[in-house]
Amino acid sequence: MGLLALGALLLAVAVCEAIGWPFLREPLRERLAAALKRDVEIGENFKLRLLGSVRISSDRFALGPPAWLPPGSPPHFFSGEQVRLVLPYRTILGALRGGSDSPWRVRALEVGRFQATLWRDGEGRANWQFRDPSLPKPADDAGADVPQFDRLTVDTGTIRYDDGLKRVHVRAQARTEEGERSEEGARGLAVQGEGRYRDAEFDFRLSSRGVLPLIAPEGGSPPVPLSVRASADRVKLAFEGHAVDVLRLHGFEGSFSVSGPSLAAAGFPFGLTLPTTPPFEMEGRLNKDGQVWKADVARLHVGSSRLAGAFTFDRRPQRPVLTGSLEGERLVLRDLGPAFGARGPGKGEEGPAAARSNGRVLPAREFNLPALTRMDADVRVALRQLDLGTPYLRDLTPVRGHIRLEDGVLRIGDLLASTAGGQLSGAVGLDSNRKPPRWDIDLALAGIRLERWLNARNPRDQQGDGSHAPYVSGVLGGQAKLAGAGASTAAMLGSLQGRTALWVQDGQLSHLVIEALGIDIAESLGILLRGDQALPMRCAVAQFSAQDGVLKTDVGVIDTPDTTLLVDGTVALGDERLALVVRARPKDFTPLSLRSPIRIEGSFSDPAVRPEGKALGLKLLGAAALAAVNPLAALIPLIDPGERGQGGCRLALERLRVGGASPR
Repeated sequence: MGLLALGALLLAVAVCEAIGWPFLREPLRERLAAALKRDVEIGENFKLRLLGSVRISSDRFALGPPAWLPPGSPPHFFSGEQVRLVLPYRTILGALRGGSDSPWRVRALEVGRFQATLWRDGEGRANWQFRDPSLPKPADDAGADVPQFDRLTVDTGTIRYDDGLKRVHVRAQARTEEGERSEEGARGLAVQGEGRYRDAEFDFRLSSRGVLPLIAPEGGSPPVPLSVRASADRVKLAFEGHAVDVLRLHGFEGSFSVSGPSLAAAGFPFGLTLPTTPPFEMEGRLNKDGQVWKADVARLHVGSSRLAGAFTFDRRPQRPVLTGSLEGERLVLRDLGPAFGARGPGKGEEGPAAARSNGRVLPAREFNLPALTRMDADVRVALRQLDLGTPYLRDLTPVRGHIRLEDGVLRIGDLLASTAGGQLSGAVGLDSNRKPPRWDIDLALAGIRLERWLNARNPRDQQGDGSHAPYVSGVLGGQAKLAGAGASTAAMLGSLQGRTALWVQDGQLSHLVIEALGIDIAESLGILLRGDQALPMRCAVAQFSAQDGVLKTDVGVIDTPDTTLLVDGTVALGDERLALVVRARPKDFTPLSLRSPIRIEGSFSDPAVRPEGKALGLKLLGAAALAAVNPLAALIPLIDPGERGQGGCRLALERLRVGGASPR
């Protein structure tokens, strides 16, 4: 009897499995509706298979929004025709028990025609959440409740996605296509839509030449040729390659091109922190491995800059990480001007005219500091040429550096740039976590030949080879150790603290430079008649102490055989005001010599240079006092240790420090 009953039971199960358990349609619908607390519709053309997994097919399936839906929310969730659903028993048992805090697992969902409305408010409540609202909320993002699909395919459908938490709104249509687009008559998928991410409008179109599911298991389907076109805020993207699915982009690899008004605008939708720049064009190869994106950029044109590089963007950490290398033939410094608050091309007046219109020169537009906390970065920089953006200075060739961004702290270190036989080295840092943001600057110049670095030439002095002689020559060195605070270039410079110094050794200075200032009229007239001859310059030194954005001269000396020029005063970076005095300490006598101090005053945008008409005796006493100040002794050890020997600045500063006596 027992075997007979077991056989009858197995036969009954086999028959029910064959006919699809039609009598379970209504009980299943009611049980799902009670468990999910949602309206559930299952079409009459219903079949159910239970062996191995739960496989449901129906001419119609609809799932309403959750019962706790707040007023004003979209009333629909999902409805589809010609639906085939495959669920593991774990998902079914969890749903029948009233839901859980883990997402649904769906092995396959195939839909002929569908409409879906996905909605989430700013507090993280979403209509795709199937867990019991009474259960504790997961510690991670509310998006963890999104069902996990192994495979999702559609023929035709409409998707509406409104996410108040991430500020994303999308309207998209998906459909299969036949005809010339498809290879050998195979069906292709096309997805087209538009939307808004935060404040940026975008639109996109994706098409495949072959069956491309919305979601497919990684490695479970062959790659399908894929074409993507998208635009957002004047940024245009084109991609030609292949992928395994649409939403997860498994097996995504191919060539891409991007263009737009700024690199910052292009990186924003993807969570990339990139500098604000002039218009750019970029092309190369792109691929995705899980949550890791890799881009081999063959061409990156930013303004007049010509760059390239290889980058990896890893979205797996809580704060995504960008690593790689930036290379290229040429970077033009003014192309990075907008990142430091300067106006970009085509945004109003530029240069002196713009400065005169508002009376300010230093950029006051605030940096996009919140972007520094969106990701971390570790990028090496190797450039053949850095164009300083002025015809008066030659380029830096080459330039090396290391950009690190970690937890909102940016540091550009290991800087090493070569030019005119010398080098610029050091580091610059920015801590955006502090209020206000804190800056630190540590830079050094060494061994730069001014006659090779400066392009300005004296047309009155022709050299033996027929070229014009430089206005100034010699070996330039310097140091700057400064700190500041502020969210803009103007604010940072207006709060500088620290010290900076520059010096030129064993050089020559055009007579015309000195005499044109009105220091010695007789010699100035003589130069105009006989031509300008270079004057040996033992030393030129300037050291400034910075306090609250005001640079005060500790020492300012230009020492020549004819005249020692002494500079004193302040440069107020916050107010953009000049208050400098240049005095002459004569080494000869000329009857017509005025030797009147020169005052450099006014604003950065409108400086004024004029002689001072005070008594000669007072001027000379002031000059002598200035020449003997203690900072001269402190400056001597600063002079570039690479310059051995007893000449140049060391000798001149010792002579001034002891009041004119020769050092031992």
